[in-house]
Amino acid sequence: MTTGQTAAGARHAGAPPAGPGAELAVRGEALADLWARGLSGRALLHAHADRMDAWLAERFREAWGEAPGMALVALGGYGRRELFPYADVDLLVLYDEAASGRVAGVAERILYPLWDLGLEVGHGVRTVADCLEQAGRDFFFQVALLEARRLAGDRGLFDGLRSAFAAAVLEDRRAEFARAMAAHRAERLRRFGGHAYLLEPHLKESPGGLRDVNAVFWTGKAVFGLADPGAFEEAGLFTAEQRARFEAAWDALVRLRNRLHLAAGRRNDRLYFERQQELAAALGYRGGDGMLGVERFMREVYGHLETVRVTADLFFEHVEEVLEPGAAGGAGRRLEPGLEVRGGRVRFADPEAPRRRPWLLMRAFAWSARTGAPLHHSARTLVRDHLDLVDDRLRRSRRMAAAFLAALTEAADPRRVLDPMLETGLLAAYIPEFAQVVALAQHDVYHVFTVDRHLLQTVAEVRRLRDEEPHLFADLASPHVLFLAALFHDIGKGGGGGHAERGAKAAETIGRRMGLAPKERACLAFLVRHHLFLTDTALRRDLDDEDLILRCARTIRDPDRLRMLYLLSIADGRATGPAAWTQWRAVLVQELFLKVAHLLERTDLASPDRIQAVEWMRRQVAERLRGSDAPAPGVFPEDYLLAFGPDEVAGHVRLAARVAEGRGPVVVPADQGTCWSVLVMARDRAGLLARICGVFALHNLRVLGARIFTWSDGTAVDVLEVAPALEGEALGDHDWERLRADMAAALSGRLGLTYRIRGKRPPVGERGCLRPEVRVEVDDTVSDFHTVVEVYAPARAGLLYDITRTLAEFGVDISRARVSTHVDQVVNVFYVRDRHGAKIDDPDLREEIRRALADAAAC
Repeated sequence: MTTGQTAAGARHAGAPPAGPGAELAVRGEALADLWARGLSGRALLHAHADRMDAWLAERFREAWGEAPGMALVALGGYGRRELFPYADVDLLVLYDEAASGRVAGVAERILYPLWDLGLEVGHGVRTVADCLEQAGRDFFFQVALLEARRLAGDRGLFDGLRSAFAAAVLEDRRAEFARAMAAHRAERLRRFGGHAYLLEPHLKESPGGLRDVNAVFWTGKAVFGLADPGAFEEAGLFTAEQRARFEAAWDALVRLRNRLHLAAGRRNDRLYFERQQELAAALGYRGGDGMLGVERFMREVYGHLETVRVTADLFFEHVEEVLEPGAAGGAGRRLEPGLEVRGGRVRFADPEAPRRRPWLLMRAFAWSARTGAPLHHSARTLVRDHLDLVDDRLRRSRRMAAAFLAALTEAADPRRVLDPMLETGLLAAYIPEFAQVVALAQHDVYHVFTVDRHLLQTVAEVRRLRDEEPHLFADLASPHVLFLAALFHDIGKGGGGGHAERGAKAAETIGRRMGLAPKERACLAFLVRHHLFLTDTALRRDLDDEDLILRCARTIRDPDRLRMLYLLSIADGRATGPAAWTQWRAVLVQELFLKVAHLLERTDLASPDRIQAVEWMRRQVAERLRGSDAPAPGVFPEDYLLAFGPDEVAGHVRLAARVAEGRGPVVVPADQGTCWSVLVMARDRAGLLARICGVFALHNLRVLGARIFTWSDGTAVDVLEVAPALEGEALGDHDWERLRADMAAALSGRLGLTYRIRGKRPPVGERGCLRPEVRVEVDDTVSDFHTVVEVYAPARAGLLYDITRTLAEFGVDISRARVSTHVDQVVNVFYVRDRHGAKIDDPDLREEIRRALADAAAC
């Protein structure tokens, strides 16, 4: 083995055995024994490292003895005595030239037994010169050497490495080290701070994970020579309270990572959904008061991650200021008595300023919003240390309210202002109702943020909409009410169902305390109470139902409220997550908004004259079909005539000739940008919609909505909006000729849809144990002419086919279908009538249909 090589290679059949004590030292049985003795957190890591130390030192002495010239060194996490159950064991065999002839044999005697035990071993065999050369080009090897610890062998050789490393890498290069660490941290947070890692945090690499703990201590050691939290506190980098919170969060994350490793029997650092549930149950978290046990568990996890992240952020700001000349700025610019901006950051003029003028706690954030300058880390610490000043009297202060509204509405990027307001605790101190949702997790794959962060993100989305939709903002009487609604719309969560109503009451209370005018309070409560109204209605109801639009207009009543509700719906959807606000949803909500807005422009909210509209359509269609073999005007149902324009109806008539001639079904796709609108015309028959949906499922198309009509001559005219079910498929990629052929075969009874679709379903037990429960509701009150059936079920191939096939068994006529997907759940809504064209008013039949659909959806 040459100088600087590792001891990697194929396993050596003749390598010495591990020895009788090896298994006790490093295998899971020993770890379980430590756990059973009550060791957890860092105590478990240290005990595990101590056992590994003893075993490796013995192996080294057996292979080398006590001669000089060689040392065995622990690096990385093992070097700092943090050996997680299934983490890598990082080792360095350090030697001088005199020992080069035997170093390969010694390394093999140590490493092969570790490999034979199934351990992951990071290893190197190097001289001091090799180490310095590697450290000069590899930042992470610098970090590894920073925590090097001698396990056995030549102490002088090891001390020489440490001295040479300090002289060559650390001395006079501390600023360079800190900059590199900050850059690597920023890149890591970018990679592990995305939506997926918010849902399922990586305990090591996610923002606030254990790697942030490491980064703080690595930098503290390299830059300031500080080795532990106590030294940080003595140096003034941590207050006693900060240190206590940081260490508690650190130990909690360590305990959790230990548990993850032991539960999986391997290295696993990511809290996948199924693990979240398992760990919550194992650790004794129980549900109650409207929260699941797993949500209580994850709330604590997110709280610990937040504590570590915020502490790390403040620490690196301080390091930057210490090491970068001019970072602290020169003379500050006075903002008002007690506040200044210096070095590009808002600061308190002196530590006693908040005591003299408590409203400055909020004024600091208002100035941050106005100037774009963030609060200095010392200012954030002062805010946290003075939260006791925020009492009921200050909450009712008009000065505080004005400053809060400025901070909320005037920032170009609200998150840069509201995030530190949340992190310092000022937001929950000023709005006590907000404490209910701090770090509150929602255990689904739909909401990627905790509730508090979701609310802040919604405010940021409203701010974006102010630039994107200026015409909607221009005439708002009280735009600040919209920002408040964005911040408070989910404030009622954490107490079970009915969060919108609870939130509306809380918003009314908050508005009164802040001194809002009665009309503004009423509007704020309305927006919070109805923040889901437009989205739920658009996704679950027939937007061609004029009576529905009329009821919506009567609920909202005011154009100003409608605009704010529409903007809040968009902001809420965008802030929920990438799967929550699709283009399809945006189009539906916009359609509802425009229809309600058009109605509210009228002087009264009376229902428009349906008879006149139908007669006008009949005349327009007749003019377009004059001279052709057109059907009698009475062949078209009224709801069909009101759903299409005259040119569309005339086009349908021409296509119907092909159906009448027996030339098979007509399938005409139209690219709508966000989906396809597919016209299917065929002779009506039992189960027609089920077969159509089955063919779409075979072709990996998911149905988003359907409008279903039957002329009196038996011609079915169905228009379905569909989109690719597979990620990455573009709208233009589909083979429509093949789909037409399959449609003709299915409608003529020559295609076995049931068995083909069953073959497309994923095997039971695939990842995703959070499958939502099946729920079926049959409502006879929503529509004047239809019974509305709603089926909530886990998404899967062929679901809509199974549901529509079941409805066909009852002879139910489906007039409208609306399908929306919430990541892991599909909501299917059908407007149906019985065989005689009436509502399904028999309660026994409704219950039988409900049970049959629940069974079909659960398959």
